[in-house]
Amino acid sequence: MLVAILLGVFAYFAFPLSKTHLGLDLQGGLAVILQAPDGTDVAKLDRAETIIQNRINKLGVTEPEIQRQGNNKISIQLPGIKDAQTALDIIGKTAVLEFMEVNNFGTAYASQADALKAAEVATTDALAALSGFHEIVHWVNGNPAGDKYYLVTTQPQLTGATLKDAQQSYESTTNKPKVDMQFNSDGATIFDQITKKMSETATITGKDQLLAIVLDGDVQSAPRVLDEISGGNAEITGKFTLAEAKNLALVLQTGALPIKLTQVSTNMVGATLGKAALNQALLAGAIGILLIMVFMIAYYRLLGVVASVALIIYSVLFIGILNAVGVTMTLPGIAGMIITLGMAVDANVLIFARMRDEVGGGKTVGAATSAGFKKAFRAVFDCNMTTIITAIILFWAASGAIKGFALTLGIGVALSMFTAVLVTRSMLSLLSGWRPFRNLRLLGLHVTSGGYTAADEGSRS
Repeated sequence: MLVAILLGVFAYFAFPLSKTHLGLDLQGGLAVILQAPDGTDVAKLDRAETIIQNRINKLGVTEPEIQRQGNNKISIQLPGIKDAQTALDIIGKTAVLEFMEVNNFGTAYASQADALKAAEVATTDALAALSGFHEIVHWVNGNPAGDKYYLVTTQPQLTGATLKDAQQSYESTTNKPKVDMQFNSDGATIFDQITKKMSETATITGKDQLLAIVLDGDVQSAPRVLDEISGGNAEITGKFTLAEAKNLALVLQTGALPIKLTQVSTNMVGATLGKAALNQALLAGAIGILLIMVFMIAYYRLLGVVASVALIIYSVLFIGILNAVGVTMTLPGIAGMIITLGMAVDANVLIFARMRDEVGGGKTVGAATSAGFKKAFRAVFDCNMTTIITAIILFWAASGAIKGFALTLGIGVALSMFTAVLVTRSMLSLLSGWRPFRNLRLLGLHVTSGGYTAADEGSRS
């Protein structure tokens, strides 16, 4: 009864197989490794990892895998992602938001190299190392002077650190996509003061006062400030597509990365390649099950049939457990499953061998079954426990896909003990009254030399 209930419950989770969560190597997707500068503080790496996790969650990717590699790398796997470049832009965008008065921009330069030369440095890294505030700002859209670079040495009046939320919306007059922002109480107070000062300056001088909204060094928009803006709300307008506005709102919602991350490895696995790998893995598993069943039936006959049915039950329970727990299946995970298929019948082989010994000693099938299970249990337990312990150590010490292999191996071996001891024994108990299950030759328990040689129990009477 217990076996039937468990089989029904886990069959619900197991089928259809489309319920199974597939990893990057099976359904395709994006794998990327981001690297922080050497000597980056661990706390900043932790913060960056959390922000990346939040951004990926907002992308709607199912079962992403994010983990640290070494001292300064973050490995990211996004199964099922289709637009790899957009995902990379969102994940790796530093998203440093700054509000600057355009009057503080200073001289316009035709190139970044010219702006760096004015700062007497050769690279942006060297610029960041200078004392005081130095930043290259690039202004393309909406700049009366055209595409220009500016060496800004005045601290921004407000940053994204005070941002509370951001959403994509539409401009009321043009219906173009924009991004609405809300500041916290501190940010609202500062923004109020900035806009009040700029509006007063515009009134006194009669000149437009522009407040540049800068994201990662690029001016997104530079609206005129005509009046004091209270309430802590602001907006970014520009030539955004709907997707660009949504992605910008997403990165602003999750906050700025505390460090600059560089892509050192990017690998896009196509869905076709992943599907081919899955089909090959499933074919290997099916062939493995078939060969095991053929061997067991050929060698142990009716007992082999019982073992084969137990193997099928084992497979359903295994897939059901993995789906119920929500394990993401990968190629190494499937390799672990295939290995456990062979190990799942090891216990049956040990039990059936002990039963044959007991029959050879003159015991009936019923007595041999009871004694065989009892005497083989310790060997079955010891063998499987060593493998389970190995899987636990491997899962604890390894990372990435190796964890998937260790997890499926451990679950499979533990489940194989359950099916061998409980399922097989329950089936033999139910079938013990059936006449063919008293025939030693049909059971594959007949002995050929010494002791008990009868073809069935009836010949002993």
